[in-house]
Amino acid sequence: MSVVLKEWSKFSVAAKDGSVLNLRTVEILLNTSVMDNVLQCYLNYFVTEEANFIAARVLESEEAMDEMAQIVRSRSVLTDDEPHIVVCCFDNGNDDNIEVLGASIMALVRKDNPPPKQLELKSKECQKLMEIMGNLMEIYDEMKVFDLNLCFSDRGLVVCPEYRGLGIAQELLKVRRLMCKEYGIPVNGAWMTSYGTQKAAERDGWETVCELLYEDLEKKFHVIYPKNPPSTKFMIARISI
Repeated sequence: MSVVLKEWSKFSVAAKDGSVLNLRTVEILLNTSVMDNVLQCYLNYFVTEEANFIAARVLESEEAMDEMAQIVRSRSVLTDDEPHIVVCCFDNGNDDNIEVLGASIMALVRKDNPPPKQLELKSKECQKLMEIMGNLMEIYDEMKVFDLNLCFSDRGLVVCPEYRGLGIAQELLKVRRLMCKEYGIPVNGAWMTSYGTQKAAERDGWETVCELLYEDLEKKFHVIYPKNPPSTKFMIARISI
């Protein structure tokens, strides 16, 4: 059985060596080896590079990294509610052997869903991370702001380092628009914490509706953020239904 649930787009990019890469974005089934590769990519690059993880000092604690690895591999952070995982891969006609170049992870959340189960965290670093992320979700809740009955909640967007700078993040954001249109959702939003995701979102026409300086979050949570960029932005794409 194919691991691909749906193909969303095809596109070509010029690689750094001048060659042309033919790529596509596909939504994948969860219980496959491709999903395991997505989770490993998330653990290797998102967990180690995302600003909130760095501020909470997750990377500096072996206990916290082990705990985060257990959480990610159990899929409880990424696949709560109704998960939708889209990956960027080579367009080689093979649906059964997919190399993950990047991934967009979202959960379809319904207004009448019960509140998510709270994780029982042991390390102080992971506890701090959840404190920060929970606070950010309260500061700007797109479902409440736009009175949505249904929304796609961001769980992370990551591109493998060797394929960055090729427009993959922007393509994955375009696919988020297509998914929202299919489900009749007029707005999609996410906290964009890095220059890469902020620039990719700007190029795709996303707008900033809330911006928080990292220096203010440092005072609030008693942490230290990376120096660049200076702020995290909640950015939204408006979708014509």
